[in-house]
Amino acid sequence: MSRQNNKRRGSIMLTTAVSLFVLLGMLGLSVDLGRVYIAKNEAQAFADLEAVAAARFLDGKQTGIDAAKAEIANSTLKWNFGTQTFASGIKTIEFSTAQTGPWQANPTAGVGSKPYQGYAYVRVTATPSVNLAFLPAVGTALTQQVTGQAIAGIVPQKFPQGGYMPFTPFAHDPGDPDFGFQVGQEYGFLWPGNINNVNNACAGDRINWPMYDSSDNSVVSGSDRGYFQLQAASAISDAILGAKQTDPLTIGDYVDLTNGQKQSEQNALATRAGYDTDQTAYNPTPGTAPAYHGNNMRLVIMPVNDRNIVGGEVKIIGFASFLLPMSYPNGGNKAWCAIYMGSSTQGAGTTPFTGAGAYVVRLLQ
Repeated sequence: MSRQNNKRRGSIMLTTAVSLFVLLGMLGLSVDLGRVYIAKNEAQAFADLEAVAAARFLDGKQTGIDAAKAEIANSTLKWNFGTQTFASGIKTIEFSTAQTGPWQANPTAGVGSKPYQGYAYVRVTATPSVNLAFLPAVGTALTQQVTGQAIAGIVPQKFPQGGYMPFTPFAHDPGDPDFGFQVGQEYGFLWPGNINNVNNACAGDRINWPMYDSSDNSVVSGSDRGYFQLQAASAISDAILGAKQTDPLTIGDYVDLTNGQKQSEQNALATRAGYDTDQTAYNPTPGTAPAYHGNNMRLVIMPVNDRNIVGGEVKIIGFASFLLPMSYPNGGNKAWCAIYMGSSTQGAGTTPFTGAGAYVVRLLQ
């Protein structure tokens, strides 16, 4: 009987030892695989964030390429539970003229003032290696490399789908692809209430004054100021903060001008500008677009109309991008201005760096 008990005890101990070994192996497997999974997510987050950040510097010039490279090289984002930065040997940035490549670490320059004007896409790759603690005991390698990769680019803002501000600037020249506007100059999207003083207008509008004094003339109601479709101040504020109208628009659509100064909307504009990562107070410089490198909270799209008002409606003839300033005047007779960055009505073959402008930075892959 004693011998049988000893055999039973020995069998239990052996089974327990084997079970503990298996349990420890499973625990080690879960720990190592968990660390690999976390590192993979950290590498992907780095690639996503830095691809978008680097793409914002692209401007068709050598300075833009260099700045994009510097963004990756100087990144302080970390991995390994936030204890290590991504060293130079485990992160790369490449450039391309198309989302699908081919990719070049050092793109070939063309000729002219913007020799890299075709390079509107970046690909960022991170490849950290995780030190394994348990898996090597069963014959695996000591480390496991993970990869995070992302592509970002400067792409045209597509319509119709909303995404525009609730204001419609008047074109100076409806037949011009740039609407008679000059890149780098400021124009009004909220019109002045007193046309008797040209100084109430934005700088670009004074050039064609009084042709542009559409706010208080016999055609437009004196209460109209540049808003369209939306009437309630709360709805306009929501559209400003979200840069999204309630209805999609296409070129050729007619929209209703709405009335009221709605001075409170300056708070919504200031709030939106305050969300931008680029807080530079750019001065209008006709002929040269500001070197803006923010997160697109100040770079907005507005539909431009043909200034031919019939029955309170105007026709949309295109979409343009404008850079919002950091603040707006309180005076009810003052115009609200923004710097013209370009139009989306340019012809085929246009790139983001040749003067056209309804473009946005997007994470594409």
